[in-house]
Amino acid sequence: MDAKPCISASYLLCGGRAVVDNFVFHALHLAAQSGYTKCVAVDFSFLKKLARPGFSLSFLSQKPSQMMGLHIGTYSSKVVQLRYEGERAILETYGEIKNEGYLKHPETSRSGGGIPYLDTDISELIKDLIRESNVTATAAICTIPATAAFITTISFPRSLSQEIAQAVPYEARKYVPIPIAEVVLEWMILESSEPSDTIDVLLVAVPREIVEKFRRVAQGAGITLRALEVEPFSLVRSLVGHDATPQVLVNIGHVATTLTFVDKGFIRLVHTIGRGSQELTLALERGLAIGKDRAEQAKRDIGLSERIEEREISSVLVPLIETLFAEIARTMAIYNRRVPRKIQRVNITGGGAHLKGIIEYGASKLGVEVARGNPFARLVTPPFLQPLLNDLGPNFSTAVGAALREFTPR
Repeated sequence: MDAKPCISASYLLCGGRAVVDNFVFHALHLAAQSGYTKCVAVDFSFLKKLARPGFSLSFLSQKPSQMMGLHIGTYSSKVVQLRYEGERAILETYGEIKNEGYLKHPETSRSGGGIPYLDTDISELIKDLIRESNVTATAAICTIPATAAFITTISFPRSLSQEIAQAVPYEARKYVPIPIAEVVLEWMILESSEPSDTIDVLLVAVPREIVEKFRRVAQGAGITLRALEVEPFSLVRSLVGHDATPQVLVNIGHVATTLTFVDKGFIRLVHTIGRGSQELTLALERGLAIGKDRAEQAKRDIGLSERIEEREISSVLVPLIETLFAEIARTMAIYNRRVPRKIQRVNITGGGAHLKGIIEYGASKLGVEVARGNPFARLVTPPFLQPLLNDLGPNFSTAVGAALREFTPR
């Protein structure tokens, strides 16, 4: 394997952001103590009755004192370690590293699960990420990309309320494009704020091949896989919690944008748009004949600026952002026509949330409150690091939500 650059531990101890060759790394370490109880048998069963925020493949039942949230993204991978004290979740360490240089060998089988690379490549990435972040927890909650799962809402006549458990697997065949025997299926009844003749059921299906892939990757990385969770549910936990406001989480990733519609803390709809922040970077590279690093910096520093001297940059980006937000507005309009409680807030997260001016642009186009997600606001963190964590927050929304899973009611 090719040698990879090493990032000094002394830098990681103080918290911050480092760039080494092709790698970007953020980390914090606050005297984390191990003391982790050894885990026991693995349980593949889903939890059928889940309280907010719900939906995860739970393998172990004993509540830990530490937990690692692991998010393997398309562009970079993130880890967050939390410690539980009383009712508080304390941030112990976090880290992010670019996938470039690790994920070199594409995997063509269907089990890629949104991460179509060899298990060994992904395991090596995780091992380096954990080591350089000074993670001491041995158990992890890993997230599954929304694009690798099937999430939908099914309506049943209220007269069939006693037969829903038996009816869901049969009805799911209409919505899941692969044989039901090849997926792990989970569902829950959604609360209704208005009297209705129907009962809505949220259905989540994950191909068994993907579950097995994550099991192999975790084993290769030397960590204990405590649970798998589909990304939108981690986002709800870190950005919404028990907030009852009807809202949309707009997760602008590297190659796709996922819209998660939430009401009373429960997911109502998940919609994926095949546009991400990579599209903006490539457009700047081609349009201005600049390198990737300069294009990334231009998105952060100039973005959608209306200043005359900066329109060379914004004129490339605005048409793409217009198309993205037109699709967001269209999906919101369809959702609002179908429900009594209309969307009141949009929460933008993911790497694309760093585009300068995107919050103001979103508010002008969507006509509701628009904010940038900060998952670290739900954690106990050192006051002196809060400005840095506010800036990094959108990158870590999924990893924080995964790590919080064991510290919040199911």
